[in-house]
Amino acid sequence: MTRLLLTIIILLAASTGLAAQEHDSKSDSLAFVNAKWEITELEKGAQALYARFPMFNSMQSICVVKYPMKKFCTEILHRPGKTAGKPSVIGKETGAKFALNGGYFHVRQRIPSVYFRKDKEQLGYTHPTELYRVDGLMGFKDSKGRKARIATATDTTQYAQVSKGWHSAMATGPMLIVDGDIIVPVLTGDSADGDNVAAMKQEQKQGAKIRTHYSSSQFYDKRHPRAAFGTDENGYAYLVVIDGRFKGLADGASIYETAFICHMLGMTEAINLDGGGSTTLWTEKTGVINHPHDNRKFDHDGERSVPNLIVVY
Repeated sequence: MTRLLLTIIILLAASTGLAAQEHDSKSDSLAFVNAKWEITELEKGAQALYARFPMFNSMQSICVVKYPMKKFCTEILHRPGKTAGKPSVIGKETGAKFALNGGYFHVRQRIPSVYFRKDKEQLGYTHPTELYRVDGLMGFKDSKGRKARIATATDTTQYAQVSKGWHSAMATGPMLIVDGDIIVPVLTGDSADGDNVAAMKQEQKQGAKIRTHYSSSQFYDKRHPRAAFGTDENGYAYLVVIDGRFKGLADGASIYETAFICHMLGMTEAINLDGGGSTTLWTEKTGVINHPHDNRKFDHDGERSVPNLIVVY
C-alpha cells in the first residue's frame, strides 16, 4: 500500500466527517498512514498486510488480505458439528489460498446461530438472541464467488428477498460501511439490551440452556478481537482481523473502530463477522497471520474450531 494511496484515503475519510467523541480522527488517520506495514506479496495480485501500532489511544494489531475477486474463487464454507475445524487446518484440507473465520455460531454444538444458505439449501437460521448485532447479509451472486454482495437486512423474513438471485448468503453484522460511509455510531450504549434479554428469557422458558450474551454496549463499545469482510470499488475483497484481549500488545477494537479501520483501508462496503476467540486469518504462504486469542498467548497458535469460514481458492 503506497503512501500516496493512504494519503488519499485520509482525505476521503475527512470528507465524510468521521470525528469521534473519544478519538481524534486526524491523529488516528495519521497513525494508520505512518504505521510500518509489513506487506507480503501473494499470488495473482493479492497481498497480506500486517502492522502493530498505537491508534485510538490503544495498541492495535491489524492483519489484512486484499485480493482481486475476479482472479480467485471465494466460498462460504459450511462445516458444522464434528466437521468443524481450525481455519488453517480446513484451509490446507480444501486447498485454499486464504481462509477467515465466518459467522456467529453456537460454541458447544459448533452449528451456525445465523441464517446461512447455499444455492437453494438453507443450512441455518438467525437465533433470536443474535438480532441485536445481526443486521445484514453477505454472500456471492455467482457460484465462483467473484461477485460479492453485502446488504442490509434487519428483518429475518426478508432474507430471501434481499438475497434473491444470490448463489450463497449468510446473515451477520453489524453492517459497517455502506456506499463508502461508516454507518455505525461511535457509541451504542445499551439500546438493544431490552430485545436481547427478552429473547433470551423466551428461549429459557422453552427449555433452552444458553449462556448469557453480551449486552449491546459490551459488544459494540468495548474492545474485542474483530473480523470483517469488505469490498472496494476497484473489484478487490478484504479479509480483515484485529487482534485483541492482549493488554498493551493488542487491545482490540470497538465496532466503530473496526469500521474506521475498514474505511481507512479503502473499503466502500463492509460487514462485521464473528470475532472474539474465533478471529483467525490464514494464508497458504504465511500460515496464520494474526494472534488468535483462544490459547491466551500472543502467538499464532490459539486458533478455535469454527463451523463456517470464508475460503478463497
